[in-house]
Formats: sequence, C-alpha cells, structure tokens
Amino acid sequence: MTTLLTIVLASMLSTASPGLDDPLETMPSKDADRIRRSLPGVVLGPGRAAPIEVAEDWMPLESSVYLYERASDEKQTIKHVLTRLDRAPGGTKEAPGGGWAMELPSGTTRYLKSVKDRGIVAATDISKPNAFIIRLDPPEPIVHAAGKGDTGVREDVKIRICDLDSPEETSYSGSVKCTWDDLGAWEVRVPLGTYDTRLIRIKYDGSIGPASVSAWKYLFLAKGVGVVAFTDSRDISAFIFYNNDVDHAGVLKSLTRVSDG
Repeated sequence: MTTLLTIVLASMLSTASPGLDDPLETMPSKDADRIRRSLPGVVLGPGRAAPIEVAEDWMPLESSVYLYERASDEKQTIKHVLTRLDRAPGGTKEAPGGGWAMELPSGTTRYLKSVKDRGIVAATDISKPNAFIIRLDPPEPIVHAAGKGDTGVREDVKIRICDLDSPEETSYSGSVKCTWDDLGAWEVRVPLGTYDTRLIRIKYDGSIGPASVSAWKYLFLAKGVGVVAFTDSRDISAFIFYNNDVDHAGVLKSLTRVSDG
C-alpha cells in the first residue's frame, strides 16, 4: 500500500508540474531560445531580485576588472576594465570627475555616465583598431532606473562615426531603434558563484553605414556586482566592423576592485 501511494503521488506531482525541468519555462520563448544557445546551463530558474531603482546599485561605478570565461570555451577569457576618468566627456573643467570608461575586448573604449532619472548611459565610444569616434544621440541606455513600474526604454538613436583625425567629418551615419527591457528576476550560476539577478534585454533595429542591424544583447545584473553573464559584449558600432555571428557570450570568473587612490 505504501509503495502504491508513493507511485500515485509521484505521478500526480509529475502531471501537475511538467515544466519543472525547464528553468526558462516562464521566459518568453524567443528570449529563452537565445539564452539556451548562448549561455547553456547558466540560468537556474526564476529569482527574487527586486526591480532596479538605482542604476549604480546594479552596475557599481568603481574601478574594476571583470574577467569572464567565454561561454563556448572556458579556456578562453574576456576582460572588461572599468576605470574612473578625471573628467567626463561633455563636462567642464570646473566640474571634474563623474566619468567612467569601459575597455572592451574588441579594442573599443566605451564612455559611461550616470544621468539623473535615467540611469547609466553611453554617449561616446572610441574604436581604437578602426580609429573611429562613435557618437550616439541620445545616449544608449545601459542600466535604466526602472523600479517604479516603467520597465522599458525606447530610443531612436542617431549614430555618427568620425575619423579620429577628422572628428567633425562623418565617415558613416545611421540610426537604430534601441529597445531596453527588464525581463525580470532570474537566478544564475557562473564560475564565481550563484547570483540573484535582473535580466536586461537590449534590442537594436536599423542601419549604420553599409550595415543592417538587427540584434539582441542580454545582461544578467547582480546587485552590488554588475554584469555576471552576458550574450554579447559589443557596442552598437561594432556591427559595422565585426561579424554578428561571432560568439561573444561570457560568464563571470573573477572580479577585482581597484583602488583609485
């Protein structure tokens, strides 16, 4: 009798909860498919992280070195280096500080700033391998302060790409519709540990110079840490210079905070 009861209970639980084996079951199917492909086994299931209210809590603006394992090959690493600037681009000599630069593995320096009531944005990139300055107007949303019910940002971003030697002359131009969405709380496991995160999706549609752009980027943000997993580390302009099919996904292996003193 005990054995029969155990079998019946197990059968009932199995029938009532068919999706327990799929940690991404409650995520929109197209997003889940992309994450399974780029970050297999990283998502453990829905999490409990509260919505983003202060962007800097989720991407701390501190001098840091983030080292990621490439999701497709743990022997290869990707490094992101965040450093403080003496002056933010667009700032005045009378108001120093407040600026940050992220060095990306593509050789691009991305300039970040915190904007009141918006969050962390990127208005200017410099692609050193290609000797270009990339200007984004309005700035691309990176971490939006969306904690009061507004979970998305829609921006038509105009793009100007100029030669470093002729910064006023436009070499390429275009525009993309940039759509930023918070896809909720998800628990993830990466080499550095297990984190409760908010999943951010940034979608691009448009064209830049000769390149047509239709792409998605996913960021898993852990409060107090920053990006612990991502599907693409490129900036908008990189779609001109690099093949969109290259695997850029990474999972956090180590994080070093660097003293500015």
